[in-house]
Amino acid sequence: MKKLLKFEFYKLSKQKSFYICSAVMLVMSLIGILLSKAIADGNPELPIGATSGKSAMLSAVSSSSFTMICGIFLALFVCSDYSEQTIKNIYSRGFSRGKVYIAKFTAGITATIIMFAVTLVFNLAAGSLIFGNGASPSGNYAGLILGQLITCLAYSSFVFAICLIVKKVGSSIALAILGPSLISALLSLADAFLKIENFKISGYWLEGLLGDLSSAATSSSRLTVCIILSIIYAVAFATAGYFINKKQDN
Repeated sequence: MKKLLKFEFYKLSKQKSFYICSAVMLVMSLIGILLSKAIADGNPELPIGATSGKSAMLSAVSSSSFTMICGIFLALFVCSDYSEQTIKNIYSRGFSRGKVYIAKFTAGITATIIMFAVTLVFNLAAGSLIFGNGASPSGNYAGLILGQLITCLAYSSFVFAICLIVKKVGSSIALAILGPSLISALLSLADAFLKIENFKISGYWLEGLLGDLSSAATSSSRLTVCIILSIIYAVAFATAGYFINKKQDN
């Protein structure tokens, strides 16, 4: 297992897409902050999402398109072994499918955490520099950031499961980008059809959770629900990916 982990982390350190995708996130974040600044300066009466370092940090995941870009990276990272046929060499050395999955999943989740941390720190620093000492709305920022991280890990677990089913880079990228949004759209249609007062099914899917976790106004009870559901999604997708990988022939 130690050799597998070392191998996967070595591949991660050499993966150009890891650095490119991280850089793209930071560029998009900076554009979002500058745009918010320009709108705030031109229309001081309008409520703008990011007006301080803390608020810019809280909106980092959405402004950087984190889940989409991270999903693209993971698709490239996971599917490369299948497209290059190196996965067969790994299994031929006697490593079990379960151990290979755990090692690859650990490296992918670590990459997600690193990208998440870098993006948030960058947004906090850039927002503080650009907005100065702007006021931040009160809220449980630590809890919201923790919830965002867990939700992003759930997204990564979802992409892992998709990649293990499809195994092709192009198709995996397409599903990583469109899959969560398609599910969200279907749930929104269900909401429109059911018309249940004070309850939205779409609010309990990943995109709905992440939306609430990006708002300082989110209540403590809703924050707790978001974190619990994100943990359930993360565990469910990770477990599904493990058994999918274990049963498939490569």
